[in-house]
Amino acid sequence: MRFHLVTLEFAPDIGGIATWCGSLAGALRETGHDVSVYCRGDHGGEVTRLYGRSWNRFGHLWVAAQLRPRLREGDVVLTATWPLALGLLGHCRVATAYHGTDLTRPPIISGREQVAATAINLPVSAFLGGLLGAPHTVLPYPIRTLKPAPRGDKLLVVARLTAQKGVDRALKLAERMGRAAIVVGDGPERAALQALAATLSVPVHFLGATLTIPWDEAYALALLSRTYPDGSGAEGLGLVLLEAAARGIPSIGARCGGIPEAATVVLDNPDEEIPRALPDAAAVQASLVARHSPERCVQTLLNALGSD
Repeated sequence: MRFHLVTLEFAPDIGGIATWCGSLAGALRETGHDVSVYCRGDHGGEVTRLYGRSWNRFGHLWVAAQLRPRLREGDVVLTATWPLALGLLGHCRVATAYHGTDLTRPPIISGREQVAATAINLPVSAFLGGLLGAPHTVLPYPIRTLKPAPRGDKLLVVARLTAQKGVDRALKLAERMGRAAIVVGDGPERAALQALAATLSVPVHFLGATLTIPWDEAYALALLSRTYPDGSGAEGLGLVLLEAAARGIPSIGARCGGIPEAATVVLDNPDEEIPRALPDAAAVQASLVARHSPERCVQTLLNALGSD
């Protein structure tokens, strides 16, 4: 099958959508499918550059103008987010993914309902599928297990440092667990979090934004996100939880959005609870493989398209 994968983010960009697109393109190619990737900006020879500006508002127009002439009968366009699909509806088979804020925050442009009613909808979690309000298929994540990381003794946090990511909760959890914490990421709350860390009885190391994540120092990973005050903005799934599980590292998550679908242990009250004993690497990886893998992802996608 011939796929056109359209995205605004692709490796070496940092972020969940960029990682998802790269993993999905690789999984489809490994199973014999023809995949062309399109992305704004320069991403190297294997990615076709999309030209345009004001992408949040007019991206669907730029995509339609540059992609329609390339389409042949039977092609499938897979967009990483729903706005990119708007200009292609009615011109080809369109499948679109939903990752989080594209459903949990108010849209910048109109048309989400039109896409949901017309496209093949592929949310990455059952939580997001429930928000969609249209027929859908939850798409497993195309992730493989890796050699288990050595079990460290620190609580690892990998997140943008915003109030919604709940890093303050994670640092207080580290103190309740009697473990040092490592924070990977940057953002507007960094100064406040460093001030909080100075009041705790356990050391906290801030590494800033880096691609070098110290997995081998992690006893567990924590993602204790919260929503915005209006109740929106819940975590769609939590890719970092799956990345930890791929290495056999257990994770501790808050009962928020799609996090319970990816975390090893879920806290109903993340401001006070302490997790019970965490499973070993083999159990963590077995749980991941039961739900996510490149093969599961590709087969689920083909089933949703009505093809095998």
